[in-house]
Amino acid sequence: MNSPRIRMAALAALLAGGLPLPALADPMAEIVGRWRDSDGESEIAIARCGAALCGRVVWLKEPRFDRFNPDETLRARSLLGLQVLSGFKPNGASLLAGEGYNPADGKTYRTTLELAAPDSLVVRGCVLGGLICDDDTWTRR
Repeated sequence: MNSPRIRMAALAALLAGGLPLPALADPMAEIVGRWRDSDGESEIAIARCGAALCGRVVWLKEPRFDRFNPDETLRARSLLGLQVLSGFKPNGASLLAGEGYNPADGKTYRTTLELAAPDSLVVRGCVLGGLICDDDTWTRR
């Protein structure tokens, strides 16, 4: 019998914890970790920063500096420890969107992160409202 009373009882059981609810995937948790860029020159640790994700350079193959930073006083700072990803939150089914700082040109871009496979992260930076994009595939360490 499919009466409203039975449906209400089932709903009450769900809300009271009597029946298990399906686990919801957390797209941010899947990306948390340490990633190496495609050229093997650096590693970025992606972690939670409040309600979003951010990423910081935690390893460099060779010392590198922020020499293209628009602020001349920051051009001598090491890239080691520099936050290069910020504000990443879900934006669509499989994307996280935020901002990425590119030390190669000293500019910050609208950036998306997409987990292509468990150990493969596509990092895509765009300009002109997404008309021009460039991407890099990082590997989980």
